[in-house]
Amino acid sequence: MSFITPTPLPIRDLNVARHYIQTFPCPEGFSTFAWRQLQHTALSVWNAYLTGSAYRGSLHFCRPEFYNMLLHPNGEAIVPAGQIRGYRAA
Repeated sequence: MSFITPTPLPIRDLNVARHYIQTFPCPEGFSTFAWRQLQHTALSVWNAYLTGSAYRGSLHFCRPEFYNMLLHPNGEAIVPAGQIRGYRAA
């Protein structure tokens, strides 16, 4: 017997995006201030994505968790990895 695991639905609302971003815990040894800044940046990117506008800031890859914040729960990226400076796929 096989079990089907449902694929999480894409995020379509800023409040859902905020909650999703807040589920990522601050990595051990990482500054909580810097972590809140990354969460704020991720939320700004989600806002631009959800409203169909361009994100005006620059994105730098500093933590794998940050890149994961920019993915739908189903793994679909909201920003192509090539647009994030310093990102290298494993």
